Amino acid sequence: MLGLWESAVDLALTIDINLAKQYANTVQQHDTELRKKLWLKIAQHVVSEKDNIEMAMEFLDHCDLLRIEDILPFFSDFVTIDHFRNAICKSLKEYNKHIQDLKDEMEEATQSADLVRKQIQTFRNRYTFLQVGDICEICGLTLLTRPFYIFPCNHKFHSECLLKELKPMLGPAKKFKLAELQRQQKILSTQTNTDSVSTSSSGISARDVVKGDIDNIIASECLYCGENMIRNIDLPFVDEKEYDKVMKEWE
Repeated sequence: MLGLWESAVDLALTIDINLAKQYANTVQQHDTELRKKLWLKIAQHVVSEKDNIEMAMEFLDHCDLLRIEDILPFFSDFVTIDHFRNAICKSLKEYNKHIQDLKDEMEEATQSADLVRKQIQTFRNRYTFLQVGDICEICGLTLLTRPFYIFPCNHKFHSECLLKELKPMLGPAKKFKLAELQRQQKILSTQTNTDSVSTSSSGISARDVVKGDIDNIIASECLYCGENMIRNIDLPFVDEKEYDKVMKEWE
């Protein structure tokens, strides 16, 4: 039909209403807006041309896209509500069910939010013990000799080691943001006078804000247990540039 659905339905209505319905049903199911528009044309024809209220009510029973409120504007002002009693009651029941479903969803969402808040509070109060002999999972050197991160899964990394491993996995936008934050951190670290470092309305220093933003990028999840590891599961164990070198070492 070259997409001329409305014209096809208009012409079909001049011949046979069932033919118009057939064309309206031919439209793809996912194009709800167009389907409803075509069915409204048919409904308007049924009400305006046929002036048959019973036929219009029967039409609603066979069309799941239209409701009584969609076709009411097509009726004359002299039609009494008795003709629509069943359709209106059905529509009200559907609305009540929809409202109840929304209430149930809101209640479920509220419970989920409460659960998340409790989990966040639990993580805030969570702690772990470190041993003097604990080592970095990446370099294998003593953990406590340098700044480090420890994750709930108990994996531990030096900050520098984690950053070095994580950088290649970051997208361009995050890499750029991380580089900018590191630049800001370097500038702020040179300001020895703490009064010269501005603070936010919550009293957090600029250094802490930048540090927190960096943490959100490189320490939002464990290197070994997070989604990054899953996304990079198809990466080779040996870098292509070092492949020949490694193969010689294995000989």
